Amino acid sequence: MNFHHFLKKGGACVYHRGQRSIRRINGAIQNLRIARHAIRHRKKKLAVRKLKKSQFLIGKCLSAFKHGVKIRFKSDRSILKRPIGPSPGSLIGGAGEASGGITNIPGILVGHAEDESKRTGCTVVLCPQGAVPGVDVRGGFPGTEQTDALHPGTATELVQAVLLTGGSNFGLAAAAGVMDWLAERGFGAQTEGGVLPTVPAAVIFDLIYAKGASRPDAAMGYAASQTANAGPVAEGSVGAGAGATVGKIYGRPMKGGVGMASWQIPGGPRVAAIAVVNAVGDIWEHDRIIAGALQPDDTFVNQTRAILEGEPPSDSRSRNTTIAVVATTAKLTKAEASRVATLAHDGMARAISPVHTQADGDTIFCLATGTDTSGLVGNNAVTAVGTVAAVVLEQAIIQGVKTAK
Repeated sequence: MNFHHFLKKGGACVYHRGQRSIRRINGAIQNLRIARHAIRHRKKKLAVRKLKKSQFLIGKCLSAFKHGVKIRFKSDRSILKRPIGPSPGSLIGGAGEASGGITNIPGILVGHAEDESKRTGCTVVLCPQGAVPGVDVRGGFPGTEQTDALHPGTATELVQAVLLTGGSNFGLAAAAGVMDWLAERGFGAQTEGGVLPTVPAAVIFDLIYAKGASRPDAAMGYAASQTANAGPVAEGSVGAGAGATVGKIYGRPMKGGVGMASWQIPGGPRVAAIAVVNAVGDIWEHDRIIAGALQPDDTFVNQTRAILEGEPPSDSRSRNTTIAVVATTAKLTKAEASRVATLAHDGMARAISPVHTQADGDTIFCLATGTDTSGLVGNNAVTAVGTVAAVVLEQAIIQGVKTAK
């Protein structure tokens, strides 16, 4: 019996045809995805070609089934599952305290302001007595101000606020209002020319959702500072999160917003975060999508899966960005604060996928007030605070979409 005769007579034939059928089914799915994308962008010839290819592949599979091929399908492939195992965010509970937000850090105040249409706005994180700053910019399309002054080796020792704002680059004008509010009250560096506050800022791109709305300006920044307080702060579609949306590579986006989370390290410093969630990617809570791109039937597209399976990303010119502030009572230098901001990006990557894309300007600031008396300093402080910062930022991002309307 030769090899070909064996294939026709034995089980190897079933295996061979079964594997080939699986490949054909996967090919048909990929061609259908490309056809859907082509129809969306009115590329008729490409759509027709891919639909015919899908029809051909499915026809081949039907023919194989008629000859008794048995195929056992797996519900998923491990590479498409995200994340694998429990997220560190699921570990919150027990010894520490997870309730509250960034205003749990003594000396930190938060205020929001929006335009009349409630489609754009700004959020200010005030630390009037000053905090040691750090920053890490990871997105490919950032919009920031005064971030260079936060790098180690520069003369700026303390900042008095961080502005998170909508309006894309136009929104940076709101920082002037925050500076005016601080200067009027004597908060900032004392110079020969008077009080000089330092207010770094970062923006989200919300111009499509906020089309026709008044852009954040100095008056709005001043108003946000005026409302800032150390008590409970609104979350969701407020302040800089008023025009935030998520899930914009494929499908229909959902609302994003402002979220916060806090954690007290037992016997150590407190760490907290505030995030404005306006990501191009989907938002994940542990192992499931909770907000992101929607299909016509209101199920999630799962944009990471779509990319893995070969669907071309949308040609949309939309820009996005998630921006955040991590604050802690730990004693940190500027270099250490920047390293904490870097570590906090791990939490962003756990909660958002895809993240740090060319359509995002993902930026995280760190503010260290230095009031902790536990003695945790140096490399140990960076490791502990940075690890917790990633966890609370992950939770803040999740909270931002859960409270959005």
